[in-house]
Amino acid sequence: MISLASAVSRARGKREEPFISPDPNFALLVADKMRSQGSVYLRVSGGSMVPWIRAGDFVFVRQSDFTKVGVGDVICFGRNGLVVTHRVIRRVAAVPHEKTASFLLTKGDASDEADLPVSPAEFLGRATRIHRSRHHIDLDSFARVLLGRLLARFSRMSRLLYGPLRLSKQLFPR
Repeated sequence: MISLASAVSRARGKREEPFISPDPNFALLVADKMRSQGSVYLRVSGGSMVPWIRAGDFVFVRQSDFTKVGVGDVICFGRNGLVVTHRVIRRVAAVPHEKTASFLLTKGDASDEADLPVSPAEFLGRATRIHRSRHHIDLDSFARVLLGRLLARFSRMSRLLYGPLRLSKQLFPR
């Protein structure tokens, strides 16, 4: 989940709660901004993409052609009034009687399960940069594109890594 909020410094020792927009049409507001300006700058509040994208990071999202989005790309899509930022793990062909050519199968890097397929109507854009404090991470650089493809390829095995980490966090809280 993501907010359009401006940067706010976090109080130390206080856990940040995920942003839930009071507006049930938040995804529509982001889509309108994308259509009118071609890009949007969003603050990430969830942990589904940890460690690659962290809560508090800002993601710069540009309009993109749905048919040109590839495996490993990080995209934003709107669903149930929320804006979700996840990695594309594969393209799924549509059922023959569907009018849509294909769907995108996405998954948070730290999530165990893939999302429901993303349709062109839900697709908002492709993330091109991450801003984390003073660091700017260019997702279109050659190294980041290769890393994204590698992460997408091994994404199904993420539960083998993150499952034990989640368990240890529950057993040994700070």
